[in-house]
Amino acid sequence: MDHGDLLNEFEDFGLTPNQKVLIKCSELLKKYDISADTLVNHWIGFAATKLNNEAPSLENLVVFESDLSKELSAKTKVKSEPLSESPVIHSITTINQIAEDDELLVGYGTPARKSSVGAKRTSGLEGTPQNKRLAGLGQAYPVHSPSVFSPSTPGTSSKFSTRSNSGEIVAKYPTGDTTVLDWTRSNEKWEPNIQLHGTAESRLTTKYNYMFSRLTDKFDVLEEQINYMGDLMKEKLGIEEFESSHILKSDTFHTVGRICCDATSGSRLNTSSILLEGTRNISSGQSVPLDVSQLKEFSFFPGQVVAVEGSNPTGKKMVVTSVTTPPINSVFKTDVSFEGPLNVMVACGPFTPSDDLEFAPLVEFIQQINTILPHLVIIMGPFLDVKNKKVESGELDHTYQEQFDIIMIELQTKISNSVQVCVIPSWRDVHYRAVYPTPPFQQENKLPNFHFYSDPCVLNVEGVFIALTSTDILFHLSKEEISVAPPGSDRMGRLVSHLFSQQSFYPLNPPAEEMSVDLEHADDYCKLTFTPHLLLVPSDIRFFIKNVNGCVVINTERAVKGISGGTYSRLQITGEGSSVQVKAEVVRI
Repeated sequence: MDHGDLLNEFEDFGLTPNQKVLIKCSELLKKYDISADTLVNHWIGFAATKLNNEAPSLENLVVFESDLSKELSAKTKVKSEPLSESPVIHSITTINQIAEDDELLVGYGTPARKSSVGAKRTSGLEGTPQNKRLAGLGQAYPVHSPSVFSPSTPGTSSKFSTRSNSGEIVAKYPTGDTTVLDWTRSNEKWEPNIQLHGTAESRLTTKYNYMFSRLTDKFDVLEEQINYMGDLMKEKLGIEEFESSHILKSDTFHTVGRICCDATSGSRLNTSSILLEGTRNISSGQSVPLDVSQLKEFSFFPGQVVAVEGSNPTGKKMVVTSVTTPPINSVFKTDVSFEGPLNVMVACGPFTPSDDLEFAPLVEFIQQINTILPHLVIIMGPFLDVKNKKVESGELDHTYQEQFDIIMIELQTKISNSVQVCVIPSWRDVHYRAVYPTPPFQQENKLPNFHFYSDPCVLNVEGVFIALTSTDILFHLSKEEISVAPPGSDRMGRLVSHLFSQQSFYPLNPPAEEMSVDLEHADDYCKLTFTPHLLLVPSDIRFFIKNVNGCVVINTERAVKGISGGTYSRLQITGEGSSVQVKAEVVRI
């Protein structure tokens, strides 16, 4: 059997199993009749929850198969059993039991964390409920580093300090370009003009009760999204109006709606659980199941707005013959106005191992900045990560805010003032607001060369548009997307294209369980209405640089990964008139 698909799926998450492991995984595919991406997604959740992100081996695959078998059999049971006619009524006791059920969390690839009282996370506003399920990849990467950030916390391992691959270039763009880039700053005195593009952040920076939106307000936001995207797709299809999705009609017709998951067919989207939720005006807000068996290719995820063509011979299920997604806008045309190359460095947190607060990788990154002296540095959170074990257990010498202030002081005092620095928050920053979009950090005594922006945002740097988000939308999409695509197709490129097509930094709805998305503010601050020159989407998925629809997309991965240092990226941007050229590298820290 060809193990190429399995290996590609594992490599997307930075894993390279040996041949024996791939053979065993192939046996599991046959035994349980599942796809390669399904198996790998199950493995990522299992490894994060129970194996502390260990790589797959013949030994731990035995335990994994037992867990996989239980989960698949549970899903089969849910699918096959009819719904009880009498409703199930829960009491507060049963609700608490469900919330604490580790097996339920494992189904989402989410570790159940029981933190001490001292580790409880406080929200940005009093009275805001805390999300108990801090999901995501569990991380463990002990290092030894300077104790300026946490004097009483000793280093736990010399793995980081003894690494031998520091400075190794692991990815280049354009691919195959062997040119050694000259990072010497051509114009030392030139400082690029950085402006925020889009809606002013005033609504985010003022105090507001996030996640307090009324249900009707959320509905209006989602309804308007479908209507707006529907108008774009009507023009693309050359039709005047869409028809209701649930009418009985044997002839083919077009309708529009939002992809949803039928929870009675499993907790995740699959070919048996695809629903199309129509608009209030066109389909009376009703949902209709989709039969996609006639489609040769498709790619769906919850929250995706699509137009479908097909028939509904029974009035209860629509047989789909084609799917149309919103058109992708061309790259923004602009006048680029700078002399010589613009040198940029980009890194995304966390910047310290999960079991200490010494920030050795951050110290190394600062040294690299001062060595190269780029024109612009973009540093994305989390800085004080909610998933750090010291944070979870409350083993800090300072309050959360004090610890974060130490990091900011270190950045501002150690980075050369000739470098423009953009600081982007993350919902994972434990001292800050656990909401998306995340407001910019509020710093009273910031230096002139430091700029604080929200997550996500679009920056206009002398006519070059850089869109960025510190939230791992690629990983969240990869867990929820289902697709049928030709062999060898570019999965990462397809995931990125969803952002452009849906015109959103975070088109997934409902969002990942670890996320708290304020829909009303997301409608103002998370839109991506045009294709930028550059898109920065750091992720737990393996690093890459690629051109998607004319935009250079960079996944820098994270500054810390595994038990050693991670990666960051260096960019050299040149341009004249409306033409922008980008050369980029991903480098080990």
